[in-house]
Amino acid sequence: MSISFPGSGLSHTDWLCLSFLSGIGPSRLSRLYTYLSELDQQTPMDEHAPLSLFDEEKTTEAISYELLIALKWPEITARQAMDYFTSGTLSKEQESKRDESLAWLEDADHHLVLQEDELYPTALKEIAVAPAFLYVEGRRDVLSLPKIGIVGARKCTRYGRDVTFQFAEQLSSRGICVVSGGAMGVDTAAHQGALHSKTTPTIGVMGTGLFHRYPNHNQQMFDQILEQGGALISEYPLSTRPRPHLFPPRNRIISGLSMGILVSEASVKSGSLISASYAIQQNREVFALPGRLTDAQSAGCHQLLRQGATLVRHVDDIVAECPALSSASIAKPSVERMATGKESRAHTHNRKSSPADNNQAPEIVPPPVSNAFHALPKLTSDNAKMIIKIMEQEGQAMDFDALIRQSKMDAGLMMQVLMELELYGCLENREGLYYRC
Repeated sequence: MSISFPGSGLSHTDWLCLSFLSGIGPSRLSRLYTYLSELDQQTPMDEHAPLSLFDEEKTTEAISYELLIALKWPEITARQAMDYFTSGTLSKEQESKRDESLAWLEDADHHLVLQEDELYPTALKEIAVAPAFLYVEGRRDVLSLPKIGIVGARKCTRYGRDVTFQFAEQLSSRGICVVSGGAMGVDTAAHQGALHSKTTPTIGVMGTGLFHRYPNHNQQMFDQILEQGGALISEYPLSTRPRPHLFPPRNRIISGLSMGILVSEASVKSGSLISASYAIQQNREVFALPGRLTDAQSAGCHQLLRQGATLVRHVDDIVAECPALSSASIAKPSVERMATGKESRAHTHNRKSSPADNNQAPEIVPPPVSNAFHALPKLTSDNAKMIIKIMEQEGQAMDFDALIRQSKMDAGLMMQVLMELELYGCLENREGLYYRC
C-alpha cells in the first residue's frame, strides 16, 4: 500500500509523529524530507517524470513501505510509519509524546520550524543532513541574523574562557549573533560574552530535548538567553535526555547555521574539532585562536592553523573573511527590540554605547567575574595556599586526582583543604572539577 498527500504535504503534526517512531533519527527524517522535496519539484510537463506529490487532482504513489526501506529506514520504523499513515496508529508512548509536544507548541514562544517555513535558515538547508525541522524556544526571527559559531574545550583554561568571552562580546556588539552549544567551558563563555554585550541575541543549540536543557549548571544562563531575545533550538524530541552520542551530531547544526566557526581552545582530541570538520564539509570559514605552545588545550587550534584555518588576533580578522558580516552593524538588532521581558529592556536601556557604535575597533572588555578571583584570607592554611598556587599555575579546572598528583597530599587531607577553600569562596566544585573563583 502507498499513500499520497494533497496540498502542502505532511503537516507539522505528521512530522512530529514520525520523529517518535522506533529507530527513527534526524538523518532518516532528513532523507524522507529531501525525497519529498525533490518529488514536489518534479514537473508533470516531462512525460517521463512522476506526477507531483502535491497535485490535489492526482493520486500518485508517494510513500510506501518499499520506499522507506529504500531510504534506509529500519523495517520496524517503516511498518510503524505506514500504520500511522493508513490508520493514524501510534503506541501509547508515541501518543503521549505527540500530545505533550502539541501542548508545548501552544505557548507563543514555542515553535516548530520546518524546512519549508520562511524562517528556516537558508544556510542550514544547504548542509548534507539538514534537520527536517527544529524545535525553537524563544524568538524565531533570531534565526535570520548573521551568525558566527564559537566552540571549544569544556575543560578550558582561564585564558581560553576570558578570550572567548571577549570575542563573543565584540561580535555581539557588532550585530553578529553568537551560536554555541550551551556546554561548560568555552560554550558558556561564548554565550556569557554575548549576553554581557546586551546588543545582539545569542542562540544555544541543544544536544538534548528542550525539556532537559543540559548542563544543569547553566539553567540560569539559558533563561537569560531567552530573556534577552535569543533562542534555544534542538532537532531532538522535547523529552530527549542527555546521551553522549547525541552531542556530536548537533555540532553540524552549529556550523550549518553560521558563516564561520571560531575554535577558541581545543586539544587534539577535542570534540570541537568535529565542528571544524563539519564547517569544512559545509564550505564554512574556520577560525582558530593561537595559544601557548606548551598548552595541550591549544594543540587542536594549532593543528587547525597548520591545516589552513584563519588565525584570529582580533574580531576584525573574522569580519574580513566574512564580508557579509561587515554590514551587520549597520542595522544590528538590539536586545531591546528583540527581547520581550521587562528586565531585558531595562538592561538595554542602561547599556553604554560600544566602540562599534562609533565605527571604532572595540576594546577588549574583561569578564566581570572570571578575572576577579577571591583573595585568600589571612588565616588560610599553607596547604590551601599551595593548592591555589598549583591551580593558578595550571590555569584550568582540575579534578580531585589531578590535585593529589600535583600536591602529593593524601586524600583525607586534600578533602579538608578543598572544603576550606570552598568555605572561603575561593574554589567551586562543578561536577567533579574544581574551579578557582
